[in-house]
Amino acid sequence: MPRGRYGEAVPARVGLVVVNYNSAHLTRALLGDVPAALDGLDGEVVVVDNGSQDDSLEVLAGLSGITVVPASNEGYSAGLNRGIAALAQVDAVVALNPDLRLAAGSLRRLVERLGEGPDGARVGITAPLVRDADGSTSWSLRRDPSLLRSCGLGSTGRPALSEYVRDPRAYDHAHAVDWALGACLAVSWECAQEIGPWDESYFLYSEETDYCMRARDLGWQVWFEPDAQVTHEGGGSGVSDALHEMQVVNRVRLVHRRHGTLYGWAYLLACTAQELWWARKGHTRNRRAAIALLVPSRRSLKSSRGSLLPQ
Repeated sequence: MPRGRYGEAVPARVGLVVVNYNSAHLTRALLGDVPAALDGLDGEVVVVDNGSQDDSLEVLAGLSGITVVPASNEGYSAGLNRGIAALAQVDAVVALNPDLRLAAGSLRRLVERLGEGPDGARVGITAPLVRDADGSTSWSLRRDPSLLRSCGLGSTGRPALSEYVRDPRAYDHAHAVDWALGACLAVSWECAQEIGPWDESYFLYSEETDYCMRARDLGWQVWFEPDAQVTHEGGGSGVSDALHEMQVVNRVRLVHRRHGTLYGWAYLLACTAQELWWARKGHTRNRRAAIALLVPSRRSLKSSRGSLLPQ
């Protein structure tokens, strides 16, 4: 195998999993970047089509060198699990959103960081520097959700009160993080086998938080690698009301699972208060999220899957 910067063996065969949903034109552009991004590493590409309603299957069928797995739309985690299951023997897996563009050498830099890190740390997951379509740095690094951070999420840069890492200095060097945006994550095969499947009860959002937290529970570290750079074409474009609902509901579900009923109730109430505060300012997406938190029957079907919210 090639050798990495710490002297460990760099994975020689990398499995790339892309979950496609009505986005084959984006997937095609992404896959065009892969050879240069691998920079000499051997790659296997699996594209899982999550029940696209457009011409995705026809477009994907015309692409060479990839495996296409047709599937029903059971969510992003389910798509990743189906893609990983379709891989042959690999040393690392990279989960990729279709709306990414990859800089030359980016995938190689990510897998080089996997393995043994400083002071013998086990680096099991790596995340790149993510730029939005306008070239600005995306605040892609995150802190674990907590009761205090539920009050400041998205509105303050103080570490104790904000889940988002907004200090520009955190994006100029490699270091361990709690978790990172799931648009592009590399996972060593050993780490992936220890963690197990992605949790499919999170249809969309919080699945990468859960995955990184489970990795850290097992003694693995999640590392940010700024030498690996990707552009998130959909970054900075905001989310719909329905997607915001899923973000909020899944975050509460995750915290309840991790910390138990009492903490879960407190977190639920804090998040509801936060959403209602924004709803009073006329934000419809926050009104929808608050209703979803307070009235389980009003949640969208996709938000309700496997819910462990106190009810």
